[in-house]
Amino acid sequence: MIALKNIKANREKITCEAYVEDCRTPILLSFDRAKNKMDSFQLPNGYAWCASHIHHAEKYFCAVEKSELPQERTIMWY
Repeated sequence: MIALKNIKANREKITCEAYVEDCRTPILLSFDRAKNKMDSFQLPNGYAWCASHIHHAEKYFCAVEKSELPQERTIMWY
């Protein structure tokens, strides 16, 4: 599970804070809309296992339309 908070978008980028399950430290994400991929993110030390969580957020941003972007979104998978 990954919770995306404070989602903001313009024509070029989508930015947000990401909180992965059981962690309280936010990960700042920046998604490049032209390239359809994460532009930048920095996993905190000890968070290497969260790389797949970031990929789920990237897939969501690739699929969502700008008009549909909420300010917060929780993504779950199994």
